[in-house]
Parts: sequence; C-alpha cells; structure tokens
Amino acid sequence: MACPSSRSARSRRGFTLIELLVVIAIIAVLIALLLPAVQAAREAARRAQCTNNLKQIGLGIANYTDTNGSTPLHMYRYAHELGDTSQGYAGDHSWLCGILPFIEQTNIYNSLNFNYTQEWAYRGPITGPNPTEMTVEMATISTFLCPSDGVINTCSGDKTAQFPCGNFNYVGNTGHPRNVLLPGDANYGTGGPPQLTGVMSMCRMYTGKGSCSSVASAATTNVTVSLASITDGTSNTAAASESLINDGTGKMGDKRRNLHYTNAALIEQPNVPAMAVVQDGLANPVPWQPWGVYKGMTWGYTDAWEKHVYAHLLPPNAAPINTYASNTFRCSEGDSGMNPTGNHPGGVNVAFMDGSVHFIKNTINLPTWWALGTRGRGEIISADSL
Repeated sequence: MACPSSRSARSRRGFTLIELLVVIAIIAVLIALLLPAVQAAREAARRAQCTNNLKQIGLGIANYTDTNGSTPLHMYRYAHELGDTSQGYAGDHSWLCGILPFIEQTNIYNSLNFNYTQEWAYRGPITGPNPTEMTVEMATISTFLCPSDGVINTCSGDKTAQFPCGNFNYVGNTGHPRNVLLPGDANYGTGGPPQLTGVMSMCRMYTGKGSCSSVASAATTNVTVSLASITDGTSNTAAASESLINDGTGKMGDKRRNLHYTNAALIEQPNVPAMAVVQDGLANPVPWQPWGVYKGMTWGYTDAWEKHVYAHLLPPNAAPINTYASNTFRCSEGDSGMNPTGNHPGGVNVAFMDGSVHFIKNTINLPTWWALGTRGRGEIISADSL
C-alpha cells in the first residue's frame, strides 16, 4: 500500500490578509493608547525638573537676600549710557548673575566683572579689563533652562551677533508696570509714577532723564527691595517664573515666544486700569520682530531687550505684550507687560519668596494673579485660589 505524501499529511494553513490587517490594527490601537501615556510621563518628568530648577532659583534669591540685605539687583542698563564716563562703566548684568554663588556656580560668578561692561557684548569680543567674561556668558547653565522648552536662541535675527550666548528660561517678578493701576490704586496724577511693586531690585545704573519720558518718571525707576518690605508675606509673593525662548528670528509660529504691542497702546497710558490693558492685550496682540530676537538669549548680559523680568498683569501663557515704544523699557524694564509662558499643559511654574514652587493655571483669577505679584499691598490670598 502506498504511503500518503508528506505534503498532504502536513497540510499547513497561513494567515489570511484580513487576519494580518486585524493584527496590525490591534497593534496600532495599542500604540495609540500607550503613546500619550509615555508622552505624559516624559512631560511629568520635565515639569518636575523645571520645578526643581525654580526651587533652586527661589532658594538662591532667598539666600542672596539674607546675605546682602536686599533681593538680587537687575542692572538693566549701563552707567555710561549718556556718554558720561564719570558715572563709571558698571551695569548690563542680569539678576541671575547675582544668585550664581547660591546655586553652586561660584566659579562663573568670580569670572564676571560687575564694575565694567561693554554694551552689546554678544556682538564681538569684550576689550575691557575682563575679556574672559565673553567666554563665561557663552556657558550653558542647566539650572536656567526648562527642559520642556527645547528652543535655542542663536540670535540669527541680529546680523551683527558674533557668538552664541547661554540661554535662559527663568524670569524675575517686578510686579506690574508703574503706570498701570490695580483695583484700589489711587491715580498718581501728572507727576511721576510710583516705584515697581514686585520683588526684584532694579537699577538703570545712571542718573538723569535718559530714555524716560520725563524727569519725574526717571526718578522712580530704581528700587531696592528688602525682606522687611515684603509685608504681604513670602509665601504669598511670587519671586520668579518661566518664559519661553525665541529662536532668534524674532517671529515664531508660537505667539508666546514673540513680543507684542497693540495699536491702542493702552499699556503706555498713564493711570490706566489693569483690566483695560489686559483686555486690549488679549484681543489685539501685534508681534514686533525686533524685540523678539533677543528674548531668552543670554542669562548674563542685559540691556532690557533680553527680558529677564516679567509682570503680573496678563495671565500666564497669553501672548506677551511688551510695551509700545522701545524707550519705555529702556527707561524701566519693569514697565513691560511681559507675562510668564511655558510648555507645561495648563499653566506655568512659579517660585515664591519662601522658596516654595506652585503650578499656576492659565485660568487663574486675575485679581489673585495681580496680588501674587505685589510685595506690600495687603491683599488676602486664599490657598485654594491658586
């Protein structure tokens, strides 16, 4: 009797096309379900690192204040700006420079020369008494960078820039522009506006009217903030937050990375209500490329264009309304309406003067947001309003 063929005895059945497609579809569904979870986990890790960075910065501000008797000084212009060299050559160093020894960056701090500056340092070699400062300001300091950002400012929009600088994401609180009235503020009349209400100590570094609209306005640009002056309490007063970097072109697709004005220019008007400025800014932002070029460019150097400070005026993650005229922030960088921005879904991280860090939602109640920015107006803030 003939043996059956091995082929007929071992008949095999393969996958049909339909079965294969079903398997592929199932795998695609599983990937679609898992990918958001993986992305969320990664963002949670990045947000935690951002929180840790701001924690270190907040503690650095607190330790600087304990050591020096005032908050870090932001020298946003330079002493010889008016051509008067008798006032010296100091200035153009951001408040971030001051906290370097308190965030384990003493070597970089010791390489800075706070008695001499050369304007537009990133446009060429510094030829003054400390030429190594150019090299120092090229350094990347991880504590000053939010891992959720991912953009690098190469200053490509400034064709005269000759070397890249170390970028930054973290900005100090100056309260609100001096000409803007919060609810309950008295009209300051035709005289000069009051000093800034935030926590950063600010200085133009020279005397005289300069870029200010009047002598009276120039008289209140400088402010020294002590711990004793923060009468609202350190746990109720913001110290620093985050700001998205521009890539150096000055005009990116994400409007939060640019700087804007409005045609109504309400942010420039004297005695203007805060709510009017906010409504105008939210409805009518117009990007201005020459400002955005420098946003987040260099942690060390400042001439008020790099935006090392922010205002508690517009809500977090709105399109930042800078000013209307460049001379406004040359006079007082704190008179900009630039608000915090970040890539964490739903809000931004904010460090407080007690060293704590809170996540503030984009939808925060505006009077609460304004109150967190002032150091001594006596507002009452409930913990559940954050």
